Amino acid sequence: MFFSTSGCLEYMFSPEVDTSKPVFLSDTIGMLWVADYLYDEDGRPNLVMVIGPVFSSESSVRGVEDSLRSLNFSHQVRKNMIQIMQKVPIVPVDMMHQYAAMLHYTVTGEIAMAHDFQFQHSIQKDLESELTYASVGRVNMERQRMTEETILQMIREGNPDCTRLMQERGKFSRPDDYRLELSQRENKNTMVIFAALCSRAAMEGGLSPKIAKDLEIKYITKTEQAKTVTELVNIREKMMEEFASRVHQCRNHLEVSRVVQECCEYIQSNLLKPLELSDIAKEVGYTEYYLTKKFNKEMGVRLLDYIKDSRVELAKIWLLTTQKSVQEISDQMYFGSRNYFTKVFREKVGVTPAAYREQMAAGQAMGKTERNEENEAEKGC
Repeated sequence: MFFSTSGCLEYMFSPEVDTSKPVFLSDTIGMLWVADYLYDEDGRPNLVMVIGPVFSSESSVRGVEDSLRSLNFSHQVRKNMIQIMQKVPIVPVDMMHQYAAMLHYTVTGEIAMAHDFQFQHSIQKDLESELTYASVGRVNMERQRMTEETILQMIREGNPDCTRLMQERGKFSRPDDYRLELSQRENKNTMVIFAALCSRAAMEGGLSPKIAKDLEIKYITKTEQAKTVTELVNIREKMMEEFASRVHQCRNHLEVSRVVQECCEYIQSNLLKPLELSDIAKEVGYTEYYLTKKFNKEMGVRLLDYIKDSRVELAKIWLLTTQKSVQEISDQMYFGSRNYFTKVFREKVGVTPAAYREQMAAGQAMGKTERNEENEAEKGC
């Protein structure tokens, strides 16, 4: 039922799927399938082999309840479905990769690598094509941190092949980076944080703040509209590729001189130190007047505004990933006062730092409240 109603069945036969490769499918509940295609004598696909459904990690009953609630099922139907869900096997995605490769070899005689796999795109019918961490939860956090830093460094360098290279190295994250026992809101927060990190890395690589911010907003919008784990994976891949590609184009067209790039690198490395214009100019070997004029011309933003933009980007990450107070963040980033920090943050983001933190946590708090209320209702039945 879920395979059909979630759009997986329809997507499996859609024209955008390359039937010569395995495809991973997922629904809003968090279940995964892998499908592969058999060909007839005329070279046309005439049979599909499907493995699944499985969960890729410990998916709690509470998490499944949240997803079922969004499908507007009755209380009794949801209860019955949860009992069924508890019998669905848990298979890590790395293991599913192996099963997919074995299935592909069995039906085609060809070897499939991880970068050959396809992942289901959005199942929303009306999703506009152009519109579109706080809790990562990996068992091996050190590996996750190293992988993330490798990706961000490739973006700084403007390496347009960053996605392919990460896939070939076997380090690029797949759906198991997103914990199915967490709410969709929490997994989306992971993507929002990663978008901010990519934006910052792109600016460090010389991309103008305006372009970097526009890209960040674009992919945050896509993230908010995503319904499944595989959508988040696809969005992340596209985001990496576009940020790296834009930095690559910027460097190739020499829109940003080496001195301005050095200026950006110095600022990004010293956001938690006092950044005086005289010190920056001395660091890159230019007068204050010449540097500010050159920076504004090439980057499209005043140097002092670039510093504020960069600090606000870091503040957004801290608000989501640390327990630091607004005052502490203001002090450590040398905004001078909490009031001034709040004023600058509101100008850049549209809300105050406290409101931003509350909004990002609101989805989690609301989900917990609804689950508690429903659990109480079940006890009374």
